Order: sequence, then structure tokens, then C-alpha cells
Amino acid sequence: MTEETFWDLIDELDGVIDDDSVDVLGEQLSSLSPEDVESFCAHLAAKVSALTELPLADSAIPDITDAGHPPLPLSGDAHENLLYAIVAAGRARYDTVITDPSTVEESEWDAGEAELLIDLAATTLWESAGLDWYDELDPLRAPSPPDEGWWETFRGSAGKSIPAAYLTAAHELDRKLNHSAEWLAWWRQTSLRKIKVGITVNADKNHHRIERGRNIARAQFTMDRSHLTDRTPDTLRNLVSEETTHLTTAIATELRMTPPPTLQ
Repeated sequence: MTEETFWDLIDELDGVIDDDSVDVLGEQLSSLSPEDVESFCAHLAAKVSALTELPLADSAIPDITDAGHPPLPLSGDAHENLLYAIVAAGRARYDTVITDPSTVEESEWDAGEAELLIDLAATTLWESAGLDWYDELDPLRAPSPPDEGWWETFRGSAGKSIPAAYLTAAHELDRKLNHSAEWLAWWRQTSLRKIKVGITVNADKNHHRIERGRNIARAQFTMDRSHLTDRTPDTLRNLVSEETTHLTTAIATELRMTPPPTLQ
């Protein structure tokens, strides 16, 4: 994809990131080849990465949500949203900011829904090209360390908080799997770099979805409301082992692997 084609697609946003404009851009991206989708996302990441080199963080930059109040210094998500809003504004405004960063303070920006563009890039990139935006292209995520493990889990709740004993035991078991030669050899059957596993408890029912991408696999498991109910710290630790056996067995079946090793 050429630079011109990328900016033509960005123009579909009409300068603003919102539900309607992102839907229009999404329709255009859905018609592209996997190679062009990957190229579009690579262009987007590169443009945002270039903006991270500018002295914009902690600056008080006007946004339409200020509603007449003095602008507040940007940090965290607000800073990230601004960077995507600058790209969404189109090539002319983007080039102006790159050339003279001080011009970013001369007009209001509409950065409140910038995550919609990020979500669109992430969803389209995975569904079309089998690449994980956050793990492989996200310009604001620190590069993964060279010794990063093959097994990565994220645990959350659809309602109640998660017991600390459960999270601690899960973290310890994750480290054990990532440092186990036996488990690493098992995973290498896939020729994939890693798997990202999400576990959501306190959901309506048990369900899982496992997908293979180009370089990584992703799995999402939901556990019903009884999963963590009335458990002591000891039974929570045992639950993590039982849960991991369930997860890895399901992953092995879906990815056509041999059965996983036995947890010690």
C-alpha cells in the first residue's frame, strides 16, 4: 500500500474518529486483501510512532471535551488518544504537526473516541491477516523482552473482584510453564511464538474460543459464576492447576497438538 492510498483511507474518517466514521473506514478495510490490511496498520503504527518522538506528552492541548475550560496536561490514555486523533485529522494537519509540534496547541482536537480507531485496526488486522495489533504492531507498547515466555494469561471478572490467592497462584503457575523445557517443547509443535489466554470469571456460562494467527494463537475462556464461589486460598490454588489443565487440553484439541504434559 502506498502512502497516498493510506491517507485516502484515513480521509474516510472525515477528520474525526466516531462510530459513524469508523464504520465507513471499516467497510473499506474489509474489502482489502490481507496484505493491504497489514500495510494499512503498519502505516498507522508508523505515523503514531513518529508522533511519540514529539514533545507532546504533558502539554495542555485543547480538546472539544474541555467545554470552555482551560485544557489539562495530557498523559496516559489522553496522550495516546491525541496521537491517533492527529493521524485521523488527515495528511495536511498531520504533516503540519510533524513539522512544527507547537501548532498542535493552536486548535481543538476531538480525541475522545480515538480508541475506536485502535479497536478497528486490531480487529481487522487479526481477522484478515492473523496478526495481533497489541503484540506485534502497537507503537505505544514497549517491545517484548527477548526471554518473553510462550504462555501469557489475562484474568478478569465480569462482576465480582477476583481473589488475590487465585491471581497469585495463576502468576506462579504461568512462570512455571514458561520456564519448563517440557512445556516449551510441547508448545513448539505449533511453530507459533506464543499463546495469549484470557480467562473471564463470573460469566453466564462456560465457553471458549481458540484461534490460530500467523505468529501467535489467542484463546478466550469464560467461566460461570460458580467458578470462584466459596473457595478457600488452598482450594483456589488447586483450582488454578485444574483450570490450566482444562485450558491446555482444549488448546491442544483445537490446534491439533498432542495432549499437554501433566502438571507437577
